Order: sequence, then structure tokens, then C-alpha cells
Amino acid sequence: MTASMLRPQLQATVLRKLNATSSHKKNLLQKGFTLVELMIVIVIVGILSAVALPNFLNQTSKAKATECTTKLGAMLSQAGAEALGDTSGVDATMTALATSNSSTLCKFSSGGLTAASGIYTASVTGEGDLSGKYNANGCVNSNTGKKDIKIGTTAAAAATASCT
Repeated sequence: MTASMLRPQLQATVLRKLNATSSHKKNLLQKGFTLVELMIVIVIVGILSAVALPNFLNQTSKAKATECTTKLGAMLSQAGAEALGDTSGVDATMTALATSNSSTLCKFSSGGLTAASGIYTASVTGEGDLSGKYNANGCVNSNTGKKDIKIGTTAAAAATASCT
């Protein structure tokens, strides 16, 4: 091979290398997601959130209602325990507990003592997020220790608890 033939071949090889490197750089810059792919992802995320959000909100309401039920149960248990010793101060205790336990979610009220049977009653009504969604009635029998709580969405739906 002569030097004159080698030179055009060298030039061609160098040009091919340069073209290959520049097109490789172009491909790196052109990598990414298309608009259609991004729109599909947005639609999928939207569908998932539309399904999950109501379930999540429902679970938080249930948790708030459980808090009210737990407080009502604790209030009745305390009244029942106190009634074992002396029944004279239980009405005042129930009224104080109803006032102190009331919050932005639950409004407690004491039904007082049914003297003949020794049954103390109390109720709770949902407020705020639970307004119109939660009501409960409860009772405790100071003679037998039996405690019952009935839950409903309205005052009529929350049946009267039975502690006899």
C-alpha cells in the first residue's frame, strides 16, 4: 500500500469513529419517556388514588368511632367499679366523666342510675367528622358487673343496651 492510499482510508476511519461517537451522544440525550407513556402513568395513579382514598377515609372514621366506644366502655367500667363500694357518688362521677371525656369527636351524656335494678346508663354521639355517622348507648349493672354497648349510625339505630 502506498502512503497516498493509506491516508484516505485513515480519514474515512476517523470520520466513521467521529460519526459513531456523535450519534451515541445523541442517543443518550434522546433517552426518556414519551408524552403518551407519562399520560398513561398519570391515569393509572389517578385510578389508584380514586379507589384508595375513599377506603382510607372510611378507615379513619372507623378508628375515630372506636375511640369513642373505648372511652364509653372505660367510663362504664369505672362507674361499675365505683358502684361496688358506694353507689352514692356514682351519678356525680358519671356526669364528671361524661364532661371530661367529651371531645371534638364524641359528646358523652350520662343517663344516670336506675335505682331499682342498679343499672347505670350512658350514651355517646358523634360530632365533627362523626356527626350523623356514629351513636352508641351503653350500660353497666352494678349488681352483676355486666356491661353492654350498642352502636349505630343514628340515635334510633343504636339500640338500647341491655344489662339485665
